[in-house]
Amino acid sequence: MSCDVSVITPTYNSSSTLKRALDSIYGQSLLPREIIVVDDGSDDWEQSRVIATSYPGCIAIRFIHLDKNQGPSTARNIGISAARGRYLAFLDSDDVWYEDKVAIQHGLMTNHNLDFSMHRYCHDMTRLGCDRDRDRGREASNDMSSPSFSSLSSWTPLLRNDSTNSVMVLKEKMVFYDTSLCRGEDFTLYMELLSRPGCRALYIRRVLAGGFKSTIGASGLSHDVKAMHVGRMVALKKLTDRGCISIFQYLFGISTETVKYPIRVLRVSLRTRVAT
Repeated sequence: MSCDVSVITPTYNSSSTLKRALDSIYGQSLLPREIIVVDDGSDDWEQSRVIATSYPGCIAIRFIHLDKNQGPSTARNIGISAARGRYLAFLDSDDVWYEDKVAIQHGLMTNHNLDFSMHRYCHDMTRLGCDRDRDRGREASNDMSSPSFSSLSSWTPLLRNDSTNSVMVLKEKMVFYDTSLCRGEDFTLYMELLSRPGCRALYIRRVLAGGFKSTIGASGLSHDVKAMHVGRMVALKKLTDRGCISIFQYLFGISTETVKYPIRVLRVSLRTRVAT
């Protein structure tokens, strides 16, 4: 059984994890209509192409190769343009979906006539607790009449740190990712969508996708934390200039980010000391 969802998976030098990501799509209790893998000028693009085209035909799968690396925003935008489904979902090549992600999220999108939805995301699935969340997600799929959710507004991304892999969007309401942003493009997209008048959106209070790295200083370098901080600040300024957020939201956003930044730096520093 399938539904009218296009999955967009950008990949860059990640043939070693692409199969794991695609396996999680093919393992869904409700299959999507199609998968669009967009290779962003990888050195290993041939290996990724072989992996993507080796799956059975129960899901239509397309592989698009870009001649040069242009960043994940461009890769996702190309996937958006190529998508044929009514709804769009996103999965990075180093992450996975829980098996009932599509069934739960698509069910809510269609039952409530939503433009946008997102759910909780486990950034490090090696942590204790993600398995429990996966089991809860599986149990929830047996009762689609009452999944746990809450209202979703342009304040939600200011308060949470979820991932692109948690969103599903009605294609006709979709906007393109801002390719000028190296960091914070996910956050900017969420805010643009949710700030539109009449946007119908819900937040699913359940982990339905996950990754295998910490959100803070995943590479162990404080430079990454600084880049993340600068990216959020730039995104907030752009959103204010475009009229997507109020001055109060802007001030709230930069205030909380200013407080969080030194805490992130400290956590990365402590982690690095422990590792050495």
